[in-house]
Amino acid sequence: MENFREYIDINESAAVDLFVAYRFLRILTTTWEDQEAFKHGIIDKDGKLLRKANTLTKSEEKASFTMLHRLVFNLKRILHKIPGVKTKIGTYATALFLLKQHFPTAENEKSLELVFKNWLVDNGLCDDEELFEDVQQSEVLPKGKYKLKEGGTVVAFQDTQRIDEVLGYSIFPVMNQKKKKEVYVSLEDLENV
Repeated sequence: MENFREYIDINESAAVDLFVAYRFLRILTTTWEDQEAFKHGIIDKDGKLLRKANTLTKSEEKASFTMLHRLVFNLKRILHKIPGVKTKIGTYATALFLLKQHFPTAENEKSLELVFKNWLVDNGLCDDEELFEDVQQSEVLPKGKYKLKEGGTVVAFQDTQRIDEVLGYSIFPVMNQKKKKEVYVSLEDLENV
């Protein structure tokens, strides 16, 4: 965490960049139903646009659908097409991945992950138990066919070793049956494990 604070102290532009990154990630990790734009009827529960920006008249509506919001909403809709990202953990994992690109060393990644976990708890997006308990995760996904909670089917053609861990969840490569592409899932994404 000390490295993180040193980074912030470098200069004012770093602070502005950090604020924009924070806003970007905050919007990205907030569910559609909790977005102010949803409450004003600008987007629906899936993030689809119901009203165009030029039809907004009230200042609260305009503030809930700025250019930054539109950018993040578009990215979020694209990301939700990827299996596993639509889940709560998937969204946080995506945000963490985006942050990790800025902090390339392993030591910084671990401290960044801790800072990120604390931020999630402090902002009421997760509770301590959800993030800090020892999640019982497997090192191996057994060979088999699995249903995704959000629809679709994936296959592990052999016992598959996890390739990474994000927020305590093991990540496994599997084959999406419909698209015939390799995708990455956690056990939380699967119905019948």
